[in-house]
Amino acid sequence: MAREGLRSHLSGSVPISIAFHLGALLLLFIIPLTAEVLLPIPAIALPDYIRVAPMPPPPAVRLRPAPANTTAPPTDVTPSPAPTEAPPSIAPEVPAPGSEYIGPAPNLLGPSAPLGTIVDPSRVIPVQPPDAPRPAGPVRMGDLPVPPTKIVDARPIYPEIARAARVEGTVVIEAMLDTAGRVTQSRVVKSVPLLDQAALDAVRQWRYRPSVYGGHPVAVLMTITIRFTLQQ
Repeated sequence: MAREGLRSHLSGSVPISIAFHLGALLLLFIIPLTAEVLLPIPAIALPDYIRVAPMPPPPAVRLRPAPANTTAPPTDVTPSPAPTEAPPSIAPEVPAPGSEYIGPAPNLLGPSAPLGTIVDPSRVIPVQPPDAPRPAGPVRMGDLPVPPTKIVDARPIYPEIARAARVEGTVVIEAMLDTAGRVTQSRVVKSVPLLDQAALDAVRQWRYRPSVYGGHPVAVLMTITIRFTLQQ
């Protein structure tokens, strides 16, 4: 009896549930698909141009009247015609009035010339160039316009020990000349041990004519070469 009652109960509720679900599906999917769809109205196309308000006019400008010209313009502005005949003689050119240079001329008239001085074009005033700056240290012999001139010479004495050992060679000395042309400093650059002192003793006795650079006497740094050769 219980099974028959449950079966009769299920047989009555299942059709109702199925019908309810079918109705819900019909409302959610099928009816909206069959309904008419209203498309949105397209926007109206914009015009080719848009009217813009004109810019305001600029403010009025008041022009001041020009001052009255007290100098009357020349009445005859016609240029003189070119001459058709050759002149009998050629005269030197005369500068037109007002063509002279007017203004300060410190290099021509000196520092005391007042402003507005008229310079005579025919007057020639030589301008002295500024003196070259005096060098702070000694000048190398290669930088001098004229190399130093020797005025006092002394021959080196061949040392007996070097002669007995038959030593020959070249001694190179770097010497410093003062502004009077005297050798104040000397040192051996290329050495021959038995001949160095004889070369130094000879160079320290030499005298040169004072060297001038830029109009001033200067000290000179020079290189001296002494060759020692035994006579056969």
